[in-house]
Amino acid sequence: MTQLGYITILVLWACSTALAISCGNIENGRVKPSSFFHRRKRTFECNAGYIAENDNNRIECTSSGWSPVPRCIPIQCGRIENGKIVDKVEEKTTFQCNHGYKSENGINETTCTSEGWSPVPICIVQECPHPPDIDLAEIVSGEKAEYQEEDVVQYRCYPGYTLAGPERITCNGEKWTPPPKCLAPCIITRQQLETKKLLLSNGRRRTVLIQSDQTMEFLCGEHSDLKIPYLIKCVDGHMDLPTCISGTGEKCGRPPTIENGDITTFSLKEYAFGSSIEYRCQHYYIIEGERKSYCYNGIWTKVPVCLEPCVITQEDMRSHNIDLKWASAQKLYVSHGDFVEFKCRSSLFPNSSNNYRVQCNAGQIPYPQCT
Repeated sequence: MTQLGYITILVLWACSTALAISCGNIENGRVKPSSFFHRRKRTFECNAGYIAENDNNRIECTSSGWSPVPRCIPIQCGRIENGKIVDKVEEKTTFQCNHGYKSENGINETTCTSEGWSPVPICIVQECPHPPDIDLAEIVSGEKAEYQEEDVVQYRCYPGYTLAGPERITCNGEKWTPPPKCLAPCIITRQQLETKKLLLSNGRRRTVLIQSDQTMEFLCGEHSDLKIPYLIKCVDGHMDLPTCISGTGEKCGRPPTIENGDITTFSLKEYAFGSSIEYRCQHYYIIEGERKSYCYNGIWTKVPVCLEPCVITQEDMRSHNIDLKWASAQKLYVSHGDFVEFKCRSSLFPNSSNNYRVQCNAGQIPYPQCT
């Protein structure tokens, strides 16, 4: 061997020795020799009769010591199947089951004895019960005898009914994500139209079926010149038919103001009986209620409200250890009623009690948490 070769070996031995001193020795183990260029990231091996407590034997020397902390345990204990050791205080060892598994007896502490682990740590597969039964719906895919973590089933409503919520739910930590609901349609009969002196938008009367969340326009019949309101929405089988009025009445003053919204025309000091104005909301805000308000005997009919959006920031996501699943943005606006999906940050796991596809509700969003 040349003199340069001896010098290289000596340098590597010196660096390895200095590294072991700065980060400390490994109890019942040792650091494997490594090249000069990779002296911070190393691998370790355990002495005879011992085994690394986790599968990963790669470590790095940092300013605060080895990361992760290398531990060698007696070989009679061995690794924990479908789990890993997360801490050790004196004789007590704390373990955590892998994602999709749970401790069989609910205990996450054990002790390594001369005869092995006591109690024996056993990680079993997490299972969900049968998916919830949804009224007026059926499961169309994913149905089976047993359900495990991340299994998915899909629902479909009966004809005429409207699905509200996600059509697919997921087994998440022994329980299902929130299921959907099937909303009933509204049936307006010819007799109801005749009693209310109403006409359909085409000026005729007939029995009609309107799906939930859909709207229908009505006209007033003879001897009526105003409809309040003119567009009616079906809400899960319920629909308030409009009221027709006629004749003259008191005038109205300026229309009411609404928070985060305004009328679409210039405001006047005075409005004639039967006049109407229309409202709109600011960007990202969702209008709830009838857009038009009518002047009726000096009083304006009910005005709508503007529902606040949800604002998702990097700071909020960092505090919950999550990221957006399908997008990357410093700030995201989510309108009321819309859904957004999150994922755990790298190397973190979801909490079993959380749902990671959540809905914005009037500016509030239930953030999931990862650990």
